Amino acid sequence: MKTKQWVINAIIAAMYTGVTILIAPFAFGAIQFRLSEILNHLVVFNKRYAYGVTAGVILTNLILSPFGVYDWILGVGHTVLSFVLYFILSKHVQSPVKKMIINTLVFSVMSFMIALMLLLIGAEEVFWLTYLWIFIGQMVTMGIGIPIVLSLNTKIEFDKKMKN
Repeated sequence: MKTKQWVINAIIAAMYTGVTILIAPFAFGAIQFRLSEILNHLVVFNKRYAYGVTAGVILTNLILSPFGVYDWILGVGHTVLSFVLYFILSKHVQSPVKKMIINTLVFSVMSFMIALMLLLIGAEEVFWLTYLWIFIGQMVTMGIGIPIVLSLNTKIEFDKKMKN
């Protein structure tokens, strides 16, 4: 990657962390509405944005997560595996809206990895309920993000920013 692409990804990582800090009480735990997850949609325009979002998740979980090493592994793993699965499933899709819908569904379904933390800390009885709430939070957040990111793209042109 070129220097400009690294800088853009550093800005994305900082934005992810900054937004999560602002809404921290709603960004962790059994019920989550992590607005910074809207940035996951940037990969629809250029897959290199995955580096910045992933770096943001790493930084955020290192600084803020009450679940420590579990969130460092499972939270980051959720992001990385969701991006990989999204890239595979959307390979032949042209429409940005359809790609964002796929992205939203993938991240929501894969959120079971975040609920796995409860199994690891001994709270097996609430796994499915937690998964449901995290799934809903992810779906709502990323669903709201679709028109926002599409609108921003008309002004910012995310793909061009990453290419030039």
